[in-house]
Amino acid sequence: MTLRRQLLLVSLAVLLLPLGAWQFARQVEQTLRDGHAQGLLESARVTAEIMAADGPESWPQASGEVLYVHQRPTAPFLDGHADDWHPWLDYPQRFESEDGRLNVDLVASRHRSGLYLLFVTTSPDQVFNMPGAARGDRVHIEFAHPDQPQADLQVAPLAPGWVETRGNNPAGWPGLQGYWQSRGTGWTLEAQIPDRQIPQRMAFTVFDVDHRAGDTVERRAGTDGQHLSLVERVPALEDQLQALTPLGSRSWAVLEEGWVIAHSDRRTANAIEADSVDDRATWIATWLFEQLISGRLSRGPSRTAITPRLQGPEVDTTQPLATWTTRDDDPGILLTVSAPVMVEDQAIGSIIIERNADALLLESNRAVLRLVGISMATLVLVALILLGFATVLSERIRRLRNAAERAVAPDGRVLETLPVGISGDELTDLRHSMSSLLGRLREHQTYLRTLADKLAHELRTPLAMIRSSLDNLEQTRDPDEIARYCRRANEGSKRLNRILQAMSQATRIEESIQAEHREAFDLTSLAENYIQACRQTYPNRRFVLEYSNPEPVLLHGSADLFAQLLDKLIENAVDFSPDNGEILVAIHRRDRNIVVDVENDGPALSESVAANLFESMVSQRARSERRGESVHLGLGLYIARLIVEFHHGQIAVANSQRGCCIRMLFSKHQ
Repeated sequence: MTLRRQLLLVSLAVLLLPLGAWQFARQVEQTLRDGHAQGLLESARVTAEIMAADGPESWPQASGEVLYVHQRPTAPFLDGHADDWHPWLDYPQRFESEDGRLNVDLVASRHRSGLYLLFVTTSPDQVFNMPGAARGDRVHIEFAHPDQPQADLQVAPLAPGWVETRGNNPAGWPGLQGYWQSRGTGWTLEAQIPDRQIPQRMAFTVFDVDHRAGDTVERRAGTDGQHLSLVERVPALEDQLQALTPLGSRSWAVLEEGWVIAHSDRRTANAIEADSVDDRATWIATWLFEQLISGRLSRGPSRTAITPRLQGPEVDTTQPLATWTTRDDDPGILLTVSAPVMVEDQAIGSIIIERNADALLLESNRAVLRLVGISMATLVLVALILLGFATVLSERIRRLRNAAERAVAPDGRVLETLPVGISGDELTDLRHSMSSLLGRLREHQTYLRTLADKLAHELRTPLAMIRSSLDNLEQTRDPDEIARYCRRANEGSKRLNRILQAMSQATRIEESIQAEHREAFDLTSLAENYIQACRQTYPNRRFVLEYSNPEPVLLHGSADLFAQLLDKLIENAVDFSPDNGEILVAIHRRDRNIVVDVENDGPALSESVAANLFESMVSQRARSERRGESVHLGLGLYIARLIVEFHHGQIAVANSQRGCCIRMLFSKHQ
């Protein structure tokens, strides 16, 4: 995989940015939702506490099954048709016979002091009653009121039309009048109870007679003698709820079974403002909200102003509860909260408040889309930048490769060094390192090319000594001459041996350094003994030992190796100093380091010579300087550098006022 592809693959990690933005938006949205829910829950709790302050007497009491009585603005026209019952026909209470062939839908409503009942019956056939005998299809109703004795009445029409009857108790309560209307699949009874004392409980039974069976009762449907509690909305509670409902919300006061006894709607107050800012949710916005932020929401029930009974998790709970749902028939989301109405630690009902949360939906969607858009734009920008950077970087590496290939010939000869870069980054450092390496290799190759000449010069003299001695030995018989020629041949042989030893000295010193044992030794005492020996070995040189403190200077390493180090440095100083010249060895403490200087009189060094003086097989001596029995193959100072590095030190050469100074810096070990 190329570098460009690698960086492009790494840039895909920026995909974590949109993911992190999405998670952040979800957390922010959840915090906003919790804040909305807590605020609306607090309103519901306060409303429940205020409405419970009047005690249970202000709330309707319902036991057992319930017949819900709707409030209507106008009285219906009693004609047996359900046209003016249309808003409430969606909420009938259905009763069926055992065989399922008789179905009765009952709807109750109230206008002022009148109670209106609508029976919509579906049956296979209809049979009217005979005069004086209720043996056809009929309705039997029972009423109960605290101030009246229980009363029964029966509606048994002889034909379709107006019907009127009264209860069978002594007071004739209650009275009932209405209209019986036949239909193709049954009949409809629209009735009114006009008495001021409206029943609080009622039970009914619808009898269906089969025409073919005469007066035999075939089937019946109704409450089976069980009285239904009549529950309706309480105007006083509605007025109180209207005052407590938060603006922009609608609320319900319900009994434990969810029957509505009060309703308030205050959403119209900000409808114009909502329309003006175009703050309506769409199906796409709702879907995005569920998919990107909130997760799948349950679909909420459809509730209107005339809904008689509420159902859902918020109805049956005895604890404050907040639920988020989508609308059943309209895009958007709803926040519904519920708080129980507690009287003497008993829940007698609940306060339910519902609020439109479309503004939160839209703001959350905008925030997520904005963050994701910015993140994706950032991702594309970063990918392009990385791609461009990878292109430039790969091109620079390609140029460096081509330059390195041009610098080395097929036979391995270094032709040139690399051009110096100006970027100042790691590739430029690599170019400098490779250029320096190629430069050293070229110098080394140059040295190797001249090594034959050096060796020929070094070997010519001992070989000539040996050859001339052997030739003279063949021509002489004088014992003294023979002994002299043998000594000369032996001296030539020893000189050849020293040359061979010098050639292998670097390898042997590296091996010996690796196996050398480390211990602390006194550098001052070692230098004193060594300088005394040098004064005897080199009588035509003046040696001076200088140190700032007579106390022992301890160095952790090898005393023998350090003595070899001084051998190389003193030998080099002797070769480059004039007769009767001074060689100074100075030992000083500097901070927590030890500084050792070897300085000699003589010519100064050029910068190019000083830079490579400690490399392997690099010799800066002229031919005229290679005299006597000394062998100089450019390994002395290289071995000195190895010994210094073994002692964790650094070595460098610099020009001084008198000539040349080699400085070594060691860490101080006590």
